[in-house]
Amino acid sequence: MYKTDNTLIGRHLSDLIKRSPYGNDRQFGIAYLKERDGSNYNLDDIQKMQNRICQIKKGNKGIQIEDLPIFSKLLGVSCEDIISGGKALAPSLNRKTNYSISFSKDPKEWEDYINREDKPFLNPDEFGKTVIDYALEAGNFKLLKYLMDQGYIWFVGKDKKDYYLGFGAGTSVKRRNIGYTDILDVMLKEQDDLRFRMISLAIENKDFDMLTELKARELPLLYTINPVQHWTLRDTTLPSSPNVTGMIESIASSENTALSYFFDEFETEAEKDALKSTYVFPYAGQVLDLLIRSRRISESKRFLEKAISHNKEVQNHLLELVDKSRENCKELYRDAKSDYYDAAYFEREAWREYYFYPDTGFIAYYMPFYSKNTTGFITNVINVTASSNNPEVQFLIDELKETYNTFIKQFEKKEA
Repeated sequence: MYKTDNTLIGRHLSDLIKRSPYGNDRQFGIAYLKERDGSNYNLDDIQKMQNRICQIKKGNKGIQIEDLPIFSKLLGVSCEDIISGGKALAPSLNRKTNYSISFSKDPKEWEDYINREDKPFLNPDEFGKTVIDYALEAGNFKLLKYLMDQGYIWFVGKDKKDYYLGFGAGTSVKRRNIGYTDILDVMLKEQDDLRFRMISLAIENKDFDMLTELKARELPLLYTINPVQHWTLRDTTLPSSPNVTGMIESIASSENTALSYFFDEFETEAEKDALKSTYVFPYAGQVLDLLIRSRRISESKRFLEKAISHNKEVQNHLLELVDKSRENCKELYRDAKSDYYDAAYFEREAWREYYFYPDTGFIAYYMPFYSKNTTGFITNVINVTASSNNPEVQFLIDELKETYNTFIKQFEKKEA
């Protein structure tokens, strides 16, 4: 139990305003008027409000009932806290947190939170989560899209040199002076896993333009590998997490527009004038598995055929370069007087720089350095593990597996 005391209330309000983002009576008064009247106030109103706040702080005037909800909201404390002069602490329903903002649908609330001087937007809470984490969990696509459209955050940066841990994600919200943490920018850069959750939300909200902006078919890995340094793939696995699983499930349950996007080939170029590489979505096989198991017969047939076509194109391109390598090798040693340079030697040389990584589906090939117009490529191919009771679907499954196994057999023969 407590008694109201204007002097005690005034002292407490003075302290709260000083520690608030407003800092002084005038700025707090302006915030009060905006909250109460919108834009319908003038300079006289500001001065009157400033004077009234000053008198309340001195204990000369009591706080009005109409003031309480607004004071409580602006200062992030409960009404009980204010009228008790800070003696009766209770949780404030008006206090804005990373969690509460993540559920908000009000752009004004978002802007106010982003622009707070103490920068809670840039920092994780006591559970280690930012507004972005909570908004992704809550599926608040409207908030996340707003933050991206306004340039406050991005999951994919513009500079390809930043594509290593992630796609150069970041934030434009300015940090405070040195001495404060404000680590959202670092967290976004190090957590490409958040992008996978955003991809799921974009699919669920049928925002297909967002998929392109998020580079939804791609992984940062695709910007760091090339046919010469393929050995970096030796111990590489594809990212795996609940967000990746959720993304794959969202794709597999989506309409044909989204499915077609994820089964189309695409090019990457790590740097300007670098060798371009063509890939398919690294999780395409897992999407096909889900389509088959969920008995989406029409979609299964359509995208199995597309996967088969891609695998065959890669095989044809590989054999074309191998043939060129073989002929170049024969040309180089045409006048050699040794039985060492026989058909078996030319075959070994032609296949020497062929590598296949079946765990991830990546293929690398490079022609011998002495070849004319030497070149190479790196790409990936698709496999499935599911089976189907539908004869037509199973026929296509078997054909896809056969194309995939060809790459394995060629590598095993080369390594023998």
